[in-house]
Amino acid sequence: MSGMAIPGLHLTQIGRDNFLLEPSRSLDISIGDELVVAILQRLQQAKAGTLYYDLAELPLIEPRYYRWLNMLARACRAVNVAMVCIRMQPTAAFALSRYMEGVPDFAMGQEVTQ
Repeated sequence: MSGMAIPGLHLTQIGRDNFLLEPSRSLDISIGDELVVAILQRLQQAKAGTLYYDLAELPLIEPRYYRWLNMLARACRAVNVAMVCIRMQPTAAFALSRYMEGVPDFAMGQEVTQ
């Protein structure tokens, strides 16, 4: 199991083809394209099958962050990696429900499933 150093993110291999991405509050999505490329490179190198995106540290998900999550999910799908957002806080889910107009591009789950 290895980690990857990306400012604001901790990406760790947690199984043969599963990865856990843990963002910190310092994550700068204004460089979202660069983050997506760096994440995808690591996932492709490891022949990843699933990316679990841990939302436990995010009390709110505003529209810009939601768009970034969808972009990352679409990019993952393009390289045949499923993206599952896990551990969303109730406050984040409520905020998201207020402006979400369709089904997100990522799956949702409670925890990592192996």
